[in-house]
Amino acid sequence: MLYNYLKLLNEIGLRDFLDIGLATVFLALAIHVLRSARARAVLTGLISFTLIFFFSRQFELKVTIWILQGIAAVLVLLLIVVFQAEIRRFLEHFPSRLRLRRGELSQQPPETADLIAEALGQLSDSGRGGLLILPGQDQLEPYMHGGIRLNGILSKAIILSIFDPNSPGHDGALLVRGDRVESFGLRLPLSQQQHQLQDRGTRHAAALGLSEQSDAFVIAVSEETSRISYAYQGELHTLKNPQALAQHIHSFFKQNNKDQEETRWQLTWFGWHIKDLFLALLCAIGLWLFIVPSAVVEKVTYQVPIIVQNIPEDFKLTRVVPDMIEITLTGERRNLFQIKQQDLTIRLDGTLTRFGRKTYPISKSLLFIPPEVEILEIQPEEVMLYVEKL
Repeated sequence: MLYNYLKLLNEIGLRDFLDIGLATVFLALAIHVLRSARARAVLTGLISFTLIFFFSRQFELKVTIWILQGIAAVLVLLLIVVFQAEIRRFLEHFPSRLRLRRGELSQQPPETADLIAEALGQLSDSGRGGLLILPGQDQLEPYMHGGIRLNGILSKAIILSIFDPNSPGHDGALLVRGDRVESFGLRLPLSQQQHQLQDRGTRHAAALGLSEQSDAFVIAVSEETSRISYAYQGELHTLKNPQALAQHIHSFFKQNNKDQEETRWQLTWFGWHIKDLFLALLCAIGLWLFIVPSAVVEKVTYQVPIIVQNIPEDFKLTRVVPDMIEITLTGERRNLFQIKQQDLTIRLDGTLTRFGRKTYPISKSLLFIPPEVEILEIQPEEVMLYVEKL
């Protein structure tokens, strides 16, 4: 069956390339926006479900197919309920993701990572909490609320003063862009991933929440445990020391500024999400194969052998004329692909040959084919059985 689908790739034309290309953009954008631990878990489940379904169809496991078809009937509704927040985020991000612009990301000063790590390490040593945001390419305004505009030069002193317990806004988040402190006291969306948060507090829930909604790198310092953690792409990680934090910030800056040449136009999304793009391309090709060429209605002709059963004990079958029947079927390719020629047979009951019956009509009821496939023609419409008495 898989080989039959792959042969359809020969039918790709210019319009199909455009179709697959646009579908790839939509799917890649959806995969990027839905990237989170929960989304990956659901995607793994969907892939497993699909593989089991095709395996069951290939080996004709009828009970399993019946169960999976029942699940598939409500699967779309279940996914909409589970991912309603992510779907809303996808629609919010979609216009800005497709906009063409020059690479605008400013290069981070090399000392910024070390400065931030040193300041947050000092916060940790003194038992004070903190929450700091390093933005990526996503717009963060829809997810940040409140806050106080500062637009000051980044320094260790300003980070420590903002997160002083006596300072207004110390419970909120600090936004650092380039070498500037843009705002502080910001309120962020809270994550509901309790399996990651466990005993962590509100700061960690806010850090993880923003990382689920955007590509920002968010650092949280726990006031209770003095642990330093960072959240990125929906994953929360705890670090051993400030030096490890500096390394991760350097990696984030390097990745975030990759291929940002001022003279080159590029899609704002196509920076470093090549894996998403490749996965989306595979999905788009798979959907095209299943929806477009495999939905074409065509005819196919098979030579089907005649098998005679129940010849009386005192007789033997000498000839079947003809011994092969030609049948012509029509239907969508995806349904025709389910038919295996080696499984097509016509079985005749030879019991009445004892009383001299020779002519047997060939009816459609003698062929077991999928209900979506129609039998157009059977040639010839009858066969002759010749027997002799032993």
